[in-house]
Amino acid sequence: MLFQSLIASFLLASAANAAVAIGYQDRPDGSRRNLAWLVGTDACAAEFLSVVPASPCGRVFATGGYTGLTLEGCGGPLWLNQNGNFNANCKADNSYSKICNSGTVQKTYQC
Repeated sequence: MLFQSLIASFLLASAANAAVAIGYQDRPDGSRRNLAWLVGTDACAAEFLSVVPASPCGRVFATGGYTGLTLEGCGGPLWLNQNGNFNANCKADNSYSKICNSGTVQKTYQC
């Protein structure tokens, strides 16, 4: 029983500390798409936010079991809201890229 409680606590703490990556994908047709995905999951299955130059801010998306997410603050410091409430600040982070069938995904922020 104690072991199950420890596992449940670990899973809850892990979920509370989950980070969302924001980035883009340059497509073979020359277009660029803004994307979001849960850090540690497959960036090739990222959620679509917008086609550049359209803003990715204010568009509701879900990723990794988190729903009601919106990226906010385009044109200044970025942050993530969930269901209208502050979730996390975003910081510049281009430390990750992945080659996918539909083009390379590049992370630009982590929230």
